[in-house]
Amino acid sequence: MNAEERDALRASARAMLDRSAPTASVRELLDHPVGFDQALWRDMAELGWLALLVPEVDGGAGAGFGEVVVIAEELGARLTPGPFLASAVLAISALVLGGSVEQRARWLDPLATGEAIGTVALTGPSGRLGDDALGVRCRDDGSALRLDGAAGFVPDAHVADFVVVATTDGRARRLALVETTIPGVDVRPTPTIDHTRRLSQLTFDDVVVDATAAIDDTVFDQLVERAATVLAADGAGAAREILARAVEYSKQRVQFNRPIGSFQAVKHMLADMYVLSEAASVAVEGAAHALDLQPDAAPRLASIAASYARDAAERVAGDAVQAHGGIGFTWEHDCHLYLKRTQLDAALFGDTAIHRGRLAGLLLDAARDRMPA
Repeated sequence: MNAEERDALRASARAMLDRSAPTASVRELLDHPVGFDQALWRDMAELGWLALLVPEVDGGAGAGFGEVVVIAEELGARLTPGPFLASAVLAISALVLGGSVEQRARWLDPLATGEAIGTVALTGPSGRLGDDALGVRCRDDGSALRLDGAAGFVPDAHVADFVVVATTDGRARRLALVETTIPGVDVRPTPTIDHTRRLSQLTFDDVVVDATAAIDDTVFDQLVERAATVLAADGAGAAREILARAVEYSKQRVQFNRPIGSFQAVKHMLADMYVLSEAASVAVEGAAHALDLQPDAAPRLASIAASYARDAAERVAGDAVQAHGGIGFTWEHDCHLYLKRTQLDAALFGDTAIHRGRLAGLLLDAARDRMPA
């Protein structure tokens, strides 16, 4: 899509979500056993949002990450619950990038139509990113893979038909597609600060899958980059929305016979929030462009988005609580929902420190490559 087409996609997404998924509806889902609006999920499928990353040859839209982050920002702006990240982005990406012909034929169409839901488990029980933190061990006997251990903070596993799990055989990382209904797989919800998302811990007790369940393990880093970029987009959308609300509130709230927005301290706070919000969106756009057109730059720009945009969104949401004053600290106001959403965005699939470390490593490697022999 070109810029005009993306603007049209954003406008249509915004209109649909304003109509079908206003922020007020989120509270109705906080204690729901599924945790998201299944009718809205079907609507998203009909609009083609779930098929964006499915190639045209497989019956999908054949779109790029530029379109994915447009949808992710709008979902973040409305705190929309649902497995868009887990299923429409990560599960589909795992299959498209590293799945076999048989795996793609079985799962891509049901994922694109919303009839099936997938997810990925890329971290161990601690939620920390890194091969040394993986908690699932894999034994390959030639005809089958045997899995034992635990994976933590897996998004939307409670409704997933399968999970692409990162394991270790003691020497190297392995990825495997495991259906959640087979014997030995246990899914347990993990309470988190963010009430709009559902995370789980998965345990594998001598789970046996056919050797054909293997996924190309070289796609692991690409999945992390895509997860980080979408989480950054979600945070950027949330920051944009809560900033707009803070600005509107500062125009209406009166103290000492003046709107609080006329006070210099509030002006400075809102201006700083605007700069952070805009810069976060630029970082996300850069990462999405690289994922689509500059694969060599994607690891660096995805880590920039992960380390800057997610942190910026959390800061904007925190300042929005302050800008709203006493009402911003109450359960009845939405400020805390945005703050918690951006805080979880900043922690999943590698926190800010992890991605800054990854970025530093990439820059040092590039510098060494340029050094004369």
